Parts: sequence; structure tokens; C-alpha cells
Amino acid sequence: MNVKRTKQCLFRSFLFFSGLLIAMVTSAQQFTVRGTVKDATGEPVIGANVMVKGTSNGTITDIDGKYSVSDVNSSSVLVFTFIGYKNEEMACKGQHEINVILSEDLQTLDEVVVVGYGSLSKKELSSSIVQVDKSQFQQGAMNNPMEMLTGKVAGLNVNNTASANPNSGSSLQIRGATSITASNDPLIVIDGIAGGDIRNLSSQDIESMTVLKDAASAAIYGTRGANGVILITTKKGVSEPGTAKVTYDSWFGVNLVNDGPDILSPDEFRRSRRGTDYGASTDWYGLLLRDFSYDNNQYVSIDGSTKNGYYGASFNYKNATGIDLKSEREEYGGRFVIEQRVIDNRLQLNGSLNARRVNETWGNDGMFDTALSMNPTMPLYDDKGNYYQPSSPTGARNPVAELKDIDNNGQRLYVLGTAEAKLNILRSEKQTLNTSLSYSLHYNDLKQQYFTPSTSGESYWNGYKGRAEVTYQKWYTQRLEWLVNYALDVQNHSIKAVAGYTYENAHWERLQASNNDFAYDNIKWHDLGSGSYLTDGKAQMATGQSASKLIGTFGRINYNWKKLLMASASIRYEGSTKFGKNHKWGAFPSASIAWEIANMDFMKNASKVVKSLKPRISYGVTGRSDFDSYLSLATYSTKGSYLMNGEWVKGYAPSVNANPELGWEKSLSVNIGVDFVLWNRLRGSIDWFDRQSKDLLYNYTAPQPPFVYNNILVNVGTTQNRGIELSIDGDIFKGTKVEWTSGINYSYGTTKLKVLSNNMYQASYVELYQKPGVGTSEYFFRVQEGGKVGQFYGYEYAGVEDGKMLIYTDEGEKVPVSEADAKYKRYIGNGTPTSFLSWNNTLRYKNFDLSIFFRGAFGFDIFNMRRYGMGLQGAGTDNVLRDAYLKDKNIVTGGGVISSFFLEKGDYFKLENVTLGYNFTPKPNKILNSMRVFVSAKNLFTLTGYSGNDPSIVSVNGLTPGVDSNSAYPTATQLSLGLTLRFK
Repeated sequence: MNVKRTKQCLFRSFLFFSGLLIAMVTSAQQFTVRGTVKDATGEPVIGANVMVKGTSNGTITDIDGKYSVSDVNSSSVLVFTFIGYKNEEMACKGQHEINVILSEDLQTLDEVVVVGYGSLSKKELSSSIVQVDKSQFQQGAMNNPMEMLTGKVAGLNVNNTASANPNSGSSLQIRGATSITASNDPLIVIDGIAGGDIRNLSSQDIESMTVLKDAASAAIYGTRGANGVILITTKKGVSEPGTAKVTYDSWFGVNLVNDGPDILSPDEFRRSRRGTDYGASTDWYGLLLRDFSYDNNQYVSIDGSTKNGYYGASFNYKNATGIDLKSEREEYGGRFVIEQRVIDNRLQLNGSLNARRVNETWGNDGMFDTALSMNPTMPLYDDKGNYYQPSSPTGARNPVAELKDIDNNGQRLYVLGTAEAKLNILRSEKQTLNTSLSYSLHYNDLKQQYFTPSTSGESYWNGYKGRAEVTYQKWYTQRLEWLVNYALDVQNHSIKAVAGYTYENAHWERLQASNNDFAYDNIKWHDLGSGSYLTDGKAQMATGQSASKLIGTFGRINYNWKKLLMASASIRYEGSTKFGKNHKWGAFPSASIAWEIANMDFMKNASKVVKSLKPRISYGVTGRSDFDSYLSLATYSTKGSYLMNGEWVKGYAPSVNANPELGWEKSLSVNIGVDFVLWNRLRGSIDWFDRQSKDLLYNYTAPQPPFVYNNILVNVGTTQNRGIELSIDGDIFKGTKVEWTSGINYSYGTTKLKVLSNNMYQASYVELYQKPGVGTSEYFFRVQEGGKVGQFYGYEYAGVEDGKMLIYTDEGEKVPVSEADAKYKRYIGNGTPTSFLSWNNTLRYKNFDLSIFFRGAFGFDIFNMRRYGMGLQGAGTDNVLRDAYLKDKNIVTGGGVISSFFLEKGDYFKLENVTLGYNFTPKPNKILNSMRVFVSAKNLFTLTGYSGNDPSIVSVNGLTPGVDSNSAYPTATQLSLGLTLRFK
């Protein structure tokens, strides 16, 4: 294997394809007048009319805004028109290519934004809502669709710690983490179905994603809206009635592994005399990497319309391999959507079905840490040609054998189906009234198989011949929902109202069985009962299940007066079986108001500059209930066996204290913001928010009596999250040969723990993230009342003396770390970034488009676990970082202690994505409508002072941010080539 040669070849391939792309363009000949029609944001205008003035000769733009008009002479004038835009006239003057930008007619153009249980014009919004359309998504190969939102919304952090592992997912967080025990993830809603799994969808099927950031917009989702909501809208049928369009979309990506940690080479290890010299020279880390890692995505869809409806179908195939030897993922996905209108379009029948089969093969990320710290003079194979098995230290394993010989895989099935009937009761110019009834099913299951052979390290150290395990789980949620929508327009007043009822039933089931000591390795898990542990009574079996119900009624009213004053109010009344019997139901109100100053009479003189200036304020109450069922009840569990009447009988007893007062966590949020559009080319918004999460769940010491056990889960604490967000984008070059649109998203925020105790339940602080190691009782994080979330708690580094690391005592004296006392600990840093920044750039020249995306995070510390574990000469591992004998050569002891020595500034700024595309305009034909090709590069470089892994892969979401795991998955630069064909 030669990783450097592979990277060179692939970079050359990337340059070759880029050159080929340019060569194909320069060789193209123009015979008619062609061009592209776009709006002021650079997006293509679909269906715009292009006519030769004074004639009937003309055409309409395609789905990419392209047009082609023949029989045009030099004196001809082309007229471009489209509803919602100002007409444009362009003299040909012998030009064979004319590109046009249509200016918005702000009096008629209203972008539609999806909101909870409906949609509104963007001008009608009075709360903090951001919609990202498919034309704005990140491009290139990616593991899951949520990566397309990276850097697109201020306040939303998309954190992926292993982007080159196809089985990894993205962690999402809106406006910081505020819960101690419950989840901090936002609610995902797919086409109105709350709680859907994003990995059930193909990224090409997503039309838009809308982020509800403040409580006013999310309160209509009640007990699940406290962490924000992401609404995903999938595409529906398109084209004129009686026609259909076929789209083929694909990409192929390759991963170029970045350099790993710098450790001692085999020769350096021998010279350092750190351990036994076994005579070999083995690059353990390099042996865990594939020679070739790829991501293949193939997608085809057909979308059409009938006289009274639409339909759409798509199929997606994905296959990707990880950087490591084992990880792999294969997916088969299909989707079908249909709508049919009957009875003079009064009754609409809608249905959709998404299904996806996934085959996953999992590696073991911890083996990368093993490979780095392992003696590099150990051989890969023994004298008999088998994998070498280390005999020390206790538990040592051959990392290559662990990845290749252990079989750990699973099969998932995702199903998301809906059926809806909608009745249009009133349809007049002034008012509409409709009602709908829908049913949806969200189903996931996962079957996992695990087998480690008799030759594995696990078998060697535990004294058995192999271990096999099979686990089956399934999750399914059924939902019934009834909605009523009403709209009224009377003179200067516009009212839109929605009311509804939701019934939701969720289930989870699990079955697990394992056995050990098999006669033959090739049987694996296929004859689980043949292992000797079953005969000896040592095999394991377990089952489990849980269920919960949620019922809610809700309503919202939106009011618009003269397009000057916009207001909204909503309330949801909701109950869940997860809560205690005295706290089943709760109300979640919200209100917001906005004022469009640009439409005031006194702003007429500034109308050419100020197109929109809309201050707004909102308040809302949301809840958080993403925790396990039955926590409020005194559930029973086995408590050993007892001899009764000569027979052994299983004993049962309550396993936890009952809490009939257990309820949801409540979030109260205020948001003040302003939206603006200036010169029709500069757009943006500024938001300030204050969110207080009350009644936080935490396990406290329970008085005995009356309680049976000494701890209980109760609602006590309060956190406060404050911050600002800025989003701004503008057309820097507009109406020129080269167009440039640039946008910045910035957010700043901190979270504090305001309250942790009350009169009955007391706690001085919360400790999080226990230090790895047998018998350890230390934690990396401590949060106390008045303190910030994410604070590292340990010893403060005080220098070096005679090779010994020093720390400060509580009185400021310097002592060796070997004399550390817990009372010397203090707050030494914070792993939560205070600021996030992203910078998007899109440039267009003729049919070329170039996207360049940067992002960064600032104001946080990272605990370097690799330096902590193997960064000093006295580390307990075999091999160590080269810095142990270079930069840190004067320090011998001090590793394995939580001190500020291992903390580093984590600030970074990186070039995340560069995509170059070209849109071909084919000659007039009956088959091909348009073609687009692109080359994309992701994760190109990172600017940072941090010495560990790429800081962008370090988890910074949640309550334990900024710990750079020593088993972190390797990073890679990803190159991809894509093609999109749209047929007539």
C-alpha cells in the first residue's frame, strides 16, 4: 500500500476531469441565441417566457433557467417576462449568448416558507425561521442529508466527528445545549411527520429544510419543541399536466486519508528502549487503512402531473466504504408520492411511501488508538502465518486481526408512509376553508450480528473459542392527525388560522441472545445454540420493550394588516404517558409580532434603498420530553433467587422510586430580531435570544423514608442560554459577466446553570464524562450554579521541575502532580465554542458556477486525549508521540492527570467545500432537457493552532464538548465527480 502515491494519482485525476470539463466547454459551438435567466439571488427562474419582440417566436426556460431561441437576427430584441418579476428587454446586437437577471417585483413576489402545520409568505413571518432550498445545499458526496445544512443557518451547528465513515451520523444542535438529562437534539419533521429519521431519505428527494429556531415558531410542537425544529419538505410531481420528466443524478467520491498522528518510528522506538524489540517494523496505523475508499450514489426519478393531480417516484442506490478496513454501508431506497383531486377538486387524496434497506458493516474505531500506542517492532504475523497475538500487556490485541476477523454487521429497514384526505369546503376569492385527516407510520428495525472467532484477542484473553451475539430491535410510531385550515382576506386584513388534533403511539422492542465457545468458527451466529456456554448455563438472553402515547390539540392564528403589521399566536395543549400521574398535561403558548417599516409612508423616499426593514419580537413556551418511558413509575426488576418450599423462586422488587410529579422540561424563550433587504441585493437578519430551560431533570438524593432508594429523578434545575445571530448575504457583482454572491452566518452564545437545587432536593454541582480507566472516580466536567456549561475541571499546570510536572495547590503553591489532592482542582477551561462562523461564496460565469465554503469555531478549548494518554515519556503505553522526545522531552511524568497542560485552544477556520460546475445547454432535441456536471472537494485544509486531530471533528455539541477522543476516526479530503441529466 502506498497512500502517498494513491493521493497523487487521485489529485491528478481531479485535475484531469477539471481540464476535461473546461475543454468540453471551449469546444462547444453556439448557433442560436442561448442563455440563462436568473433572479437577483442567482437562482434559475423556471418557466420564464422568452420572446422575440413583435413576433410569435419564443420559448420558456427549463428547470435550470436555460433557454434557446432560433431564427434571431442582429436587430432582434428579446423580451423576458415572468410573474413576480419586472419585464426585461435585451437587444441581440449579434450576440449568441444573452444571460439575464430578472429583478423582483416586491409587490407581487412572495417566497413561500414552510412552517409548522402550514406555510406562509416570507413577508408574513414574525418569528425566527430560516428556510434553505435545495439550490443552497452543500454539494458533493456526504454520509447523510443533514450535512447539506452545514453552515447554512446561523445558530444551527452540524457536527460530524467521522465524515469519512459511511455509518456515522451528524449531531445537530440549535442555539446550544440546555438540558442535563434529556436530549438536546432538535425535532425532525418530514413532510409533517414528527420524529422521522432523516437517513430514510435520499438527499436528492429533499426540496427544502426549514429551521424553527425560537419558541414562538416551535411551540406548536409542544413537549418536543424546546430544542428547535427542522422541517423537511420533499419534492412533489412537476411539469405540465399530461407530461413527465425524468432525472438521473449521480456522484462518485474518493477519500484521500490525511496524515495521522506523529508517533515514534520502529527505529526510534528501538533507540528509545521503551519496550521489547521483537525484530519487526510494523506500521500498525497504516495497516488499518484501505488503499481505496469511495462513496457511490446513483439516483433516478420520474415526476409528472395529471389534469387533477401529480405523481412522483424515485430510486436511490448508495454504496460507500470507510477509510478503515472494515466499515461499509450499502443502501437501496425507493419513494413514491401521489395526489389526486376529485369532485371538482374539492377532495384531495394524497399518499406517500418511503422505504430503505441498509446493510451496515461496522469496524472498531478504538483500534486506531491501539495501533498508535502498540509496540511497532511486533510482527503482523507469527511464525505459522497466523495473526500475531501479543501476550502482554493484559488484554492486548492485534488491531489488524480485530478489524479483519471480527464480523460485526447489521441490516436496517426504514419505512415512512402517509395517507391523507383533504376536503376543500370553501373556495372563494376572500376566504377558504379546508379540513384534512391523515395517518402515518414510521417504522425502523435493526438486526445486528456479532462474531469473534477462536483466534481473536478476546477469545485468547477470556479462554473460550469464539463468541456470537444476535440482537433484533424495532421502533414504530403511528400517528393520526386532523387539521382545519381557514383563511380570510377582507380589505386591509388578512387572517390565516389552523387548528388540529394529534394522536401518536410509539413502541420499541428488543430481543438479544449470545453464546460462547463454539466447535467451529465458520458457523458464526447461524447456530447460536451450539456454543458450550448454553449447556453450562452461562449463555445470555434478554428482551425488552417500551411504549408511550402522546395526545395534543393545537391552534394558531396569523394576522396581517396592510402588509405593515404581522402577528401570530399559537397554543398547544398536550399530554404524554411518559409523565407522572399528577403532571400529564401542559399548555404551550406563543406570540410574535413584526412591523414592516419599509411599507410605511415616511419610507417612500428611501424605497429605492430600503426594500424591507422588519423588526420583530416573539415569546413562547416549549417542552422537552425526549427521555425514556416509565421513569415516573416504580418499575420492577429481578432481585435474585430465593429458596421457598424447597424450590428456587425468582424475586422481584421495585427498581426505582416512583415520582408522580415527573413532567416535561419547560423552555421559555424571548427573541428580538430584524430582517432587512437593501438595494434589492443585500439581505439579512439579526437576532438576540434569551432562553431559559426550567424544571430540568436530574437524579437527586432522595430522603429515606419515605422513598425506597436513595436517588430519584425529579424536575428541579434551570439553565439560561443567551446569544446573538447574524445572517447576511449580498450580490457583490450583479448583472456583470462574472456574478458573485457572498453570505456570512455568525452566532455567539453561552449557557449557564442558574438553578440546581430546591428546598427538598439538593446538589452542589453536576459532574460529567468520567475519566477512562479501571476504578477511576474523576470527571472531566463540573457545572455548578452560576457556572457555564462545558467547563473542564482539573488541576492547573504550573511548569516542570526535574522532569516532573507541577500543578498549583488551592493556595497557589507549586507541587509535583504525584502529590495532587482533589481540593486543588479548579475550572481550567471550556469546551463549548462561544462563536461559530460560516462564509458562503457562489460565483457564476456564463454556464460555469463555483461554490466556495468556509467555516470555523472560536472561543473554546480542547482536551487533547492523545497527548494525555501517550504524549509524555512516562506514558503507560508502548509507543508515544514523537513530541514526547522533542517538544516535551523535559517532562517525564504527569500523563493521565486531568490538568490544563493537556488543554489547547481549539479555534479553527477551514475551507470546507469547493464545487465547480458546468450547465450544458443541449441543442434542440426531443430527449435531453439539460445536463450538469460538477467536481467537488471537501475538507481541503484547516487553519488552527491545535496540535491534535482536526478540531472540526471534535464533538462540541451537548454538555461534554471539546474532548478530542484518542480513538478518533481519521480525517480525509474527499473528491467527488457528479452528473445530473434531466430528460423531457
